[in-house]
Amino acid sequence: MENSLRRVLVCEYVTGGALCNGPLPTELMAEADAMVAALVGDLIALDGIHVTLCWDNRLSPPSFPADRVALFPVPPGEDPEARWCAAAALCDVVWPIAPESDGLLGHVAALFRSTGRPVVACAPDAIELASSKTATAERLAARGIATIPTIPFGAPPPPAARHVVKPDDGAGCLDTFIVADVAAWTPPHAGRWIVQPLVEGEACSLSMLVDDAGGVRLLGCNRQKVERGNGGFSFHGVEVGAMEHRRTVWEPLARAVAAAIPGLRGYVAVDLIDRPDAPEGGGPVVVEVNPRLSVGYSGLSRVLGWNPAGDILDLFHSISANAGREDAHV
Repeated sequence: MENSLRRVLVCEYVTGGALCNGPLPTELMAEADAMVAALVGDLIALDGIHVTLCWDNRLSPPSFPADRVALFPVPPGEDPEARWCAAAALCDVVWPIAPESDGLLGHVAALFRSTGRPVVACAPDAIELASSKTATAERLAARGIATIPTIPFGAPPPPAARHVVKPDDGAGCLDTFIVADVAAWTPPHAGRWIVQPLVEGEACSLSMLVDDAGGVRLLGCNRQKVERGNGGFSFHGVEVGAMEHRRTVWEPLARAVAAAIPGLRGYVAVDLIDRPDAPEGGGPVVVEVNPRLSVGYSGLSRVLGWNPAGDILDLFHSISANAGREDAHV
């Protein structure tokens, strides 16, 4: 990596102040904290990198070395996007983390691109497509990739003993329901809801690094700790690297997904249901594609034995000649 790359802005949506004028979503906090800790830890392990971290100042400050990480507070009463842009102006590259729900990831990436700073994010078209489970399933199926049949809520559901109903742009297990009778079910709130057959198998994910040419390096083969109960699913983290014995099967899948969605770039996660004992024609089935950092990044450098943050940054490092600005007084 070039020595000119000095200051990286990390802005995670939940902890970074987006909700500074409203309540914090406690159900997302553990995942947000894990991603921030993993990413910032990897960044400051790189030579010559300093991190500016957007931070909702209602939260306890994270325990990073003060000489390597500068907090950029976003207090209540402020416009978080204005604060984020001010932070970006002091940095050389921006690494945002945001959910796809309600178009947030695409919006945040576009906001930071408007500052003129390089942004560690997939292309807008790739983010838009992957933010819709319906569009993702259609694109992957058209390319011959096994995915879950997905139809809009209200249309005749695909044949199945039980179905899964969730938002088309949902994040993780939030608002995901197991339903025996779709016709009798009512959504808890407005939105674009989808219906899928419940597919049996092991909840897993793969972490991959996609380069400018669409080349893929499969970084991690992971098991997701997902439990069923109370008519839905609950997420309890990721066992990074726990599915390495499936690498030879998943590597072609990773390459196929990247080829199917041009514009995926940097770190990308794919959620899947693994079915190694399925009859002929079975195998892994893609659930969704996450065009951003995911919880599966946490612990990845430890499992790999090397730091992937530098390789990811190298894909986005068109840094101006005046990089390496002095720390801001905020």
